[in-house]
Amino acid sequence: MKSRIIAALISGAAVIAGVAVGYKMVTDEEFRGRLTRGAKDVYQTSKKKVGDMTEDVAVRTAQMTKNPKINQEWVENQWEAIGL
Repeated sequence: MKSRIIAALISGAAVIAGVAVGYKMVTDEEFRGRLTRGAKDVYQTSKKKVGDMTEDVAVRTAQMTKNPKINQEWVENQWEAIGL
């Protein structure tokens, strides 16, 4: 019984936190801008890391993450590097 009450309180706190963040995102333009810039920075950083990988590392990373786009981006970067 005690654990159910604690679980309900934690769930309620999570819902309240989610509502607060959602409201902040909807009403605060600056906050949305910071989130957008942060997401773009993360994307650019990961894209740069893909460009710096060797082919073997790119293949293994794509297999582990089940994301074939890693290989596609690596190949595109190689073509760009040689000027084609």
